[in-house]
Amino acid sequence: MPVDRYQNSTSYEHPQESNLLNVHKALEYNDAGEPVLRTSIGTSTINISGPVTIPGTVEISNDEGNPIPITGTVEISSATVYQGTDPWVITGTVIVSNFTSTVSVDNFPELQAVTGTVAVVQGTDPWVVTGNITASITGTSTVTFPTGGNDAFGRLRVSDSYTLFDTRTRYYDHQQFSTATSTGGLVTYNANESTFDLTVTSSIGSEVIRESKRVFPYQPGKSLLIYNTFAMAAATTGLRQRVGFFGSQNGIYFEQDNFTQYLVIRSYSSGSLVEERVDQSQWNGPDAAYTIYPQATQIFWIDVEWLGVGSVRCGFVVNGTYKLMHTFHHANRFESGSPVYTTTYMTTACLPVRYEITNTGATGSSHTLKQICSSVISEGGYNAFSTTETAGTGINVFRLVTAGTYYPVVSIRLASSRLDSIILPRQVDILSPTVNYYRWVLLQNPTLTGATWTGLSATGSVEYDTGARINAVSGGTELASGYISSRELSVLGADFFSFQLGRSLAGVSDVITLALAATSNNADVLAQIGWQEVT
Repeated sequence: MPVDRYQNSTSYEHPQESNLLNVHKALEYNDAGEPVLRTSIGTSTINISGPVTIPGTVEISNDEGNPIPITGTVEISSATVYQGTDPWVITGTVIVSNFTSTVSVDNFPELQAVTGTVAVVQGTDPWVVTGNITASITGTSTVTFPTGGNDAFGRLRVSDSYTLFDTRTRYYDHQQFSTATSTGGLVTYNANESTFDLTVTSSIGSEVIRESKRVFPYQPGKSLLIYNTFAMAAATTGLRQRVGFFGSQNGIYFEQDNFTQYLVIRSYSSGSLVEERVDQSQWNGPDAAYTIYPQATQIFWIDVEWLGVGSVRCGFVVNGTYKLMHTFHHANRFESGSPVYTTTYMTTACLPVRYEITNTGATGSSHTLKQICSSVISEGGYNAFSTTETAGTGINVFRLVTAGTYYPVVSIRLASSRLDSIILPRQVDILSPTVNYYRWVLLQNPTLTGATWTGLSATGSVEYDTGARINAVSGGTELASGYISSRELSVLGADFFSFQLGRSLAGVSDVITLALAATSNNADVLAQIGWQEVT
């Protein structure tokens, strides 16, 4: 009988039985009593070459003080990595794909998320990471700023703003606006509210118009920003209300006519009045569908990129956020085989601020539009480039006959055909050929006796008078003054627009007069006033 030589042996020499033992050593039993592959590596080193796919969730952890060495390249897609040691020891290169980050910048809440792939470049070997990790994104990232963050020319609103005009109505009417009324229309100043109430009766044709006495200069290449605040009367049939930056021939305004809201551009470029009136259903801005309640207090804004052919944006500021309702585009428009614009879209962007309330029909009761505040701002500053024109005594001495009497040496006003000119009195120049003492005053709208207005400036925009100088002047608002004994050259106003000539809705220009009084009889002077035109 053959003897089994393996029966009592402690080692197996049969190959199949040896393999079976190896398989047995590679297995262990889980909690359910089922055999599974051993995963504990102990202190041994497992070398894996080639790609390995492990389904499900993999968690990598490391005992403190016993780092897991990682060499080569490890790619992690959409993984969560938990720190083990402190400091964190990593060797090799780590690439994180599908990285998403949100950029947060104060005052720009509408910034968009930035997405892309972040390559984390290894520093030391082993890699020691402590504190914060800063990831740099390579490639192109787009950041979108909120509406109103840019001016009309696309520049971030970080440039200096130069205020050309603002309303100040605390305590009293500062005479910055001219008023026209008809059929019972009435303006009431409300000191407690710092507002003007523009009230119409129920009758057809009842109207109130309030327009700034000054027009405001647009400087080509700079955004012109206009704010108007108001509260309109409740919409009703037969009632029309307008607020904006406009005059009788050109401009931009918001309108509520009956129950419909419009944004309008008014133009006189063709030689006759043409209006592009866009109702809210046709507004093209990102906030066009936003509900505006004109009866509530509102901040209406406009910015103008004129240059004769630029864009005009209109909207409202709500809770500190600019709502862009509509943009009027004028450059490079070509539709149905023809250019839409072949000349300027309006005659000028040098315009006044204006409020209107009008009964186009009988309304059944009175209604009030509240005029609150306005401001006109040149974004990026303002630099006036203009020569100085003058009017006065020339080289002929003028004698102040009676001591203590103010004589109107020279007066200027807007030419009747140029009432929208922008004329800025800039200097007073006085010379005494004898030893005398004088006081000079610059008066707005005094009473003149014997004025002839026969003088005309070189540009044709200013008329001046010297004929009234033989009679005393009275009244008027004193704008500036000073004392002299022999020679005086005064530059007028730290604010370049302090003494700008205005005009009324009735077409009457402001008058600026340089008047002098001497301390003794028969005092002789040479004097002139200088101005710049920036129309």
